[in-house]
Amino acid sequence: MDGRGKGKGRRNRSAALGAIPARMKILHTADWHLGRLLHEHSLIEDQRYVLDTLVSLLEADPHDVLIIAGDVYDRSIPSPESVELFGSFLGKLKRSCPGLEICILSGNHDSAARLGFGRELFRELSIHIASGPGDAEKPVLTGKPGTERCAVFLLPFIGGAEEIRRVAKTVEAAREEAVRDGALWTVLGAHLFVRGGAGSDSERVFLGNAEQVEAGLFSGFDYAALGHLHTFQKAGKNAWYSGSPLCYSFGESNQDKVFISAELSHNQNGKSITLNPIPVKPLHPLKSLSGTFSEFFEGKRSDADPGAYLELTLNGRELVENPLPLLRNRYPLIMSVRQEEAFAARYAEYAETIPRYVEGRSLAGDFDAFLLEVYGSADPGKSALFSGLLKEIEDQGEEHEAP
Repeated sequence: MDGRGKGKGRRNRSAALGAIPARMKILHTADWHLGRLLHEHSLIEDQRYVLDTLVSLLEADPHDVLIIAGDVYDRSIPSPESVELFGSFLGKLKRSCPGLEICILSGNHDSAARLGFGRELFRELSIHIASGPGDAEKPVLTGKPGTERCAVFLLPFIGGAEEIRRVAKTVEAAREEAVRDGALWTVLGAHLFVRGGAGSDSERVFLGNAEQVEAGLFSGFDYAALGHLHTFQKAGKNAWYSGSPLCYSFGESNQDKVFISAELSHNQNGKSITLNPIPVKPLHPLKSLSGTFSEFFEGKRSDADPGAYLELTLNGRELVENPLPLLRNRYPLIMSVRQEEAFAARYAEYAETIPRYVEGRSLAGDFDAFLLEVYGSADPGKSALFSGLLKEIEDQGEEHEAP
């Protein structure tokens, strides 16, 4: 059932149900970024593996509600492969778990219009899509017919903290009405940045505090299922980020990725919530390792998994020419090789030669130094041409400055 509804006898229903032990299980995930690339490598098969894992999880451990808290896709115009993957996932899930309420909201990477296409039809299949701010005040009511026990509000991404606060007031009024109408629990799904949250280098966020809101903004809800930040973390007394189910940058390679299972309970002693983070095992883990070129090239490193996406940092001052193809024979999924120490040493050697050229510095002298560095000698003809062009520019500048 979608919408608030105002049937007779609902206002005191929570009191009547208070004597009955009741439970509601919610599976919370977010930030799938279907269609994402890692160093120009498609992750679509990795994402298919994770979504198949999610279907199997919900088959083995039935839940009442699945909340996907935004950024289903990585781009506002998603790739055909990512659209096919999402459609296939929804089909598999509804065949396996026909009674599951699926709640989806748009994130800052999604196109609200594209994600919301066909939502009127999907609603008949208990697939609820919120893609505009106005959708946030119309809860999805879950539970047995006539005894809705949970009101799920879905707040899609809204740019700007002030606009979020304005919508939050409307949502809070709707939440209070849902409680008066008999909802045992109220749950929020939202895509936003709670101030103080820990970000990562795979997210698209605004500079400064332009989009950040206070943790207590939705404190009236029993549980707030958040998306936007890719790290699993708490964001207030009752709000959590599930984080992304996959690592989308090597800066996240040391993070544990999870789905959150939240069990809401209600009995004579009141309400409680139990959270269970469920680890997500990837098809290909991400690893960021450092060592010498010979260690990796000769296979001496047991932690360098050939089945993992690898970023290797090579130690030592000796620069290795084109290391990526040399190492790819052993590590087919290697994505990046870094040689900061060697490049720093090479730059230091070059910097030692600079004072010979910059004493009594001039643009013409710098150009001669450039020719010497690149070609081994400063061609008099090129030097004369450069000096002539430079004089023309200077003369034109003096003409413009003349009164």
